[in-house]
Amino acid sequence: MISLLKRVMSDMLSRLYLARELIVVILSIGMGASFAFGLGSTLKNLAITIAGVSVYFLLIVIDPLKGLLLWLTTQPLLERYFNISLGAGIPDLSLTRLCIALLTVLLLARTAIRQQRLQSVNQFDVISLLLMVGMLQCGFRGYRGVSSIQGIFDLYWVPVLTCFAVKNLVTRRESVHLVLYAVLSVALYSAIYAIYETTTGRVLFTSGIYQGNTFSYFDSGLHILRGIWSSNEDFGRVLVMGIPINFYFYLRAKSLVSKVIWITSLALVFVGLFLTYKRIAWLAAVTVVFVMQSFYPQFRRLFIVLLIVVVIAGALNWDRISGSDVYTKRVNSQASTIEGRTDGWGHAIEFWSTSPLLGHGFRQYENLARAAGYRDVDVESEYLDILVSAGLAGFLPYIGLLLLMGYDGLRHYRGQVPDSLADRDLIAIFWGILAGYAITISTAIITNLLVPTLLFAVAGAIVYARCEAAVMQSGMRRGSTDTGLSAP
Repeated sequence: MISLLKRVMSDMLSRLYLARELIVVILSIGMGASFAFGLGSTLKNLAITIAGVSVYFLLIVIDPLKGLLLWLTTQPLLERYFNISLGAGIPDLSLTRLCIALLTVLLLARTAIRQQRLQSVNQFDVISLLLMVGMLQCGFRGYRGVSSIQGIFDLYWVPVLTCFAVKNLVTRRESVHLVLYAVLSVALYSAIYAIYETTTGRVLFTSGIYQGNTFSYFDSGLHILRGIWSSNEDFGRVLVMGIPINFYFYLRAKSLVSKVIWITSLALVFVGLFLTYKRIAWLAAVTVVFVMQSFYPQFRRLFIVLLIVVVIAGALNWDRISGSDVYTKRVNSQASTIEGRTDGWGHAIEFWSTSPLLGHGFRQYENLARAAGYRDVDVESEYLDILVSAGLAGFLPYIGLLLLMGYDGLRHYRGQVPDSLADRDLIAIFWGILAGYAITISTAIITNLLVPTLLFAVAGAIVYARCEAAVMQSGMRRGSTDTGLSAP
């Protein structure tokens, strides 16, 4: 029975993949028809969505990796505009969900007709599955109903599925660099936007209460960023990821022009990071460079020079720095204690202790805090939010994945993975990205799905991708015992 079902599914996926040219034609016609007949009607928004999504579908069908990278780089800007609402009680068809679904089906279809060899299941895959199940069970008990299940899929399933796609699509060092370029481009335009919004006060790429309004930290006048990511925390996380990648390409640059371009990009990222005014993001950036210099000899020399310059500049301008709003209102501020962040962490542990295994349901902390009469309604820690929401069923796999990424990177660094696409320099920058991510999620929850997705995409490309020859050899070994995917 299982063998019959397997053959039927394989045949269906094979037919789907072989019909990809027809799919391209249909999508092209549909895109043109949407523009022609929809823009002048009451269904304008739907027409724009269909036309826009068709572009992504076309590229994914033609070149899955480039289609994936197009989605990664544009998701923060276009996700809110490309969304098909199916009514109350039914999850929306967002750009992300449509692209991830197509990528997953396409990979399975290519595997069914033996044009793709999926990598063997490893520890990362097993723990990822445990995370997906552990978080899903709390989604059904979330206080926002269907929206909670959507949130679970977006924040925890999409990163895992993205890693799955990346590690199976990246088979050359050049492709690893393409993924890094995509992540860096997100950080770069986020930095440019942070400069724009701070200097002009105009909020773009957002909706609702943030549109046209300005926000600041208490009475400091320091601007809170609201466009694109809607929070300074997520801005900081993305910009911290961009720092090690920027240094990596700067150190690899051969010509003077290339070095100037990369140093300009790095300067913009640092300015954007400064304008987040998030102390945890600044601390993460410092940690990132210290981690990198410990394992990246070429960067260590540059790090020492930068450290000397920063120390001298800081000493010469200390009076101005210590009297600025940035120092008095943010660096030396005790506002986080006044806000009750540490109290909230204690309350989170209290709530978790009453349901330690499965948790209370997705993002139920707010309801629990209100019911208990506590003033704070935000847990302000991704770790503790997962612990309260999903208990150990979600928390242990989540921590396990972060630790496993670091350990698997160590195996590459020691040369224990002969079919690796990553050298020691790439592992060093990955450890920097991982360390920065782990630090920045300790004081605020993640609100945008692309933040963890960028980390998982980098992990898939650097740590879990394998050279094409090794993947084919692994597929042939599996094929000798698997009749459904036997080697030709």
